[in-house]
Amino acid sequence: MLPTVGPEAPGIANPQRQLELFTHGGKICLRIGAVNCENSGTNRYTVELSPDVAAELASALKLLAEA
Repeated sequence: MLPTVGPEAPGIANPQRQLELFTHGGKICLRIGAVNCENSGTNRYTVELSPDVAAELASALKLLAEA
């Protein structure tokens, strides 16, 4: 899980939201939700990622970490 960063204050984490990547029923999912509300299943803030999109996201995150 990662805290989200608001566009109005780059570099300052928004304590009200977090990003969560998880698997559910064999599917890869991404959800933005309230802090400390992980493992709450799927809801309207959850999207399913295809394996290709998940791999692209992982690659992009690695590139950002190396920058």
